[in-house]
Amino acid sequence: MKRSIRYLPAMLLICLLLAACSSNGNNGGHSNGAGEVEAAAQETAAESATEEAAAPPDVKEKVVTIGIVNSPITLNQINDQGDSASKTVQALLNDALLDINTSFEFLPKLADSVETADNQTYVVKLNAGAKWNDGQPFTTADVKYTLLTALHPKVESSFRLNFVEGTDDAGKLPEGQTELAGLKIVDDHTFEIKTKTPIDPNIFKETFATKVYFLPAHVLKDVPVDQLNTHPYFQKPEVTIGPFKFADFRKDQYTEVARNDNYYRPVAKLDKIFVKVLPATNLVAQLQTGDIQLNSLPVGLIPITEYEKVKALDNVNVDSSGPSEPAEIFFNTKALPNVKVRQAIAYALNRQLIVEQLLKGQAEVIDGSVPSDNPYYNDKLTPYTYDPDKAKALLAESGWDAKKPLRFLIPVGNKVREQAADILVQNLTDVGFKIDVQKYDFGTLIDKVDNQQYELTIFNRDYYIEPSNYFSLFESGNGNNFILYSNPRVDELIRQGATEPDSAKRHVIYDELQQILHDELPTISVYSEKRLQAVAKNVLVGKPLNLGMFNRVNEWDLAQ
Repeated sequence: MKRSIRYLPAMLLICLLLAACSSNGNNGGHSNGAGEVEAAAQETAAESATEEAAAPPDVKEKVVTIGIVNSPITLNQINDQGDSASKTVQALLNDALLDINTSFEFLPKLADSVETADNQTYVVKLNAGAKWNDGQPFTTADVKYTLLTALHPKVESSFRLNFVEGTDDAGKLPEGQTELAGLKIVDDHTFEIKTKTPIDPNIFKETFATKVYFLPAHVLKDVPVDQLNTHPYFQKPEVTIGPFKFADFRKDQYTEVARNDNYYRPVAKLDKIFVKVLPATNLVAQLQTGDIQLNSLPVGLIPITEYEKVKALDNVNVDSSGPSEPAEIFFNTKALPNVKVRQAIAYALNRQLIVEQLLKGQAEVIDGSVPSDNPYYNDKLTPYTYDPDKAKALLAESGWDAKKPLRFLIPVGNKVREQAADILVQNLTDVGFKIDVQKYDFGTLIDKVDNQQYELTIFNRDYYIEPSNYFSLFESGNGNNFILYSNPRVDELIRQGATEPDSAKRHVIYDELQQILHDELPTISVYSEKRLQAVAKNVLVGKPLNLGMFNRVNEWDLAQ
């Protein structure tokens, strides 16, 4: 039976109330001091007095809150569904074999080394001290279980490993196959991956070693494969191997992670991190009030129009990134098979106006998918200019039916992209297109795109180092080719680029590939922006980054 708090001695009651007020630091607004009093009220007076005497009265938790504008749609580490918000949370809970930094260097994480003598067989040596947050060791048994599970044809996965020997063109195990031919387990801490052909080591390191997160075999090995997609673990992944562990998830509100005290690397200095979902218009206000300590890239973008306001905040440091992955228009090429129609759309777009007025010059116009700071960016391409008359002429030549509506799917959350899309819609309307604007959260939009319920859509892809990752979308045999583009010469160049070890020859391959894509326009970029990176001055280590934001998150620290 609960004791009423009024029966506690008066002095003890005062101690309890003081403790409830003083023990909470910056916790993102999600703690409940009254709950602590209620819990204490259920203890005996002697027990409570002993606990109060033992507890340091002024210790505050170190908590950082990151602001994002879209809610994660999944916590499934083998199927992030291409969602950047989900990837943000998963990077806190999971380590990959390698990590990456802003200098494009690959850093050891779960793997001490990844080596190859022939660019086809990759030998991976695991960190012998790596362990799951429940204390169980991480071994090659987890690697094997994860790969056989994620590549199973009945399991939904975002892994793109069709270059591994034993997978089909979609990167899955053929029906009925229970082993992966390209995987060889050497011992508990060493395994080998063999690719179908020699590939550039950066492809393996970026696509496999930094993108694959692992499943705990000891937790899931007895779950039937056809039940994995709906298993409770993927809604509440309590056993992971990152610097933080799952604490709470409230869709459209926040995700809470707590320090993993069993981490195999130096334990995190922060007690908790909250990833808080809020309207883009509130990012600057909550930086000012201290409700968030930093924004996140690319799902917590501060409009460049707010630069002067953020720069003026005395509690925040702000700078800008280099060129980022562009906001890109994707065409459903099955619905828009005539290249003249796609070219008409390109000439209709006043992209320079978006850069100069909406983005205040803090961006650049490029046509392709590859940012201009990538070594393989083809700078010899001539961008499509804003030419409404030429757009109208191409439409007339194509025989386009002006009464036919174009479904233009726009994801909500990124205000700059939404405002840019509004300008694009007006541009297209001005040259004679009838536009059916449909706005959705990112998860719903991707579902509609995957089901071909669109003609145009706009969003940003990931930032890559390895150029082949930008082009795999255009390969006709790729199961992720949602634009349904197909060109045999492009397929051949993609294969050549992925397997050519000589850098000079790769440049020739990728220059030709980018020229074809520029001419045939399965996609066109709108702008590549320089993103604002804002972080509170009391954050000693940690800041928003286009690449490798969380590779040292265990070292993030907060001044008290």
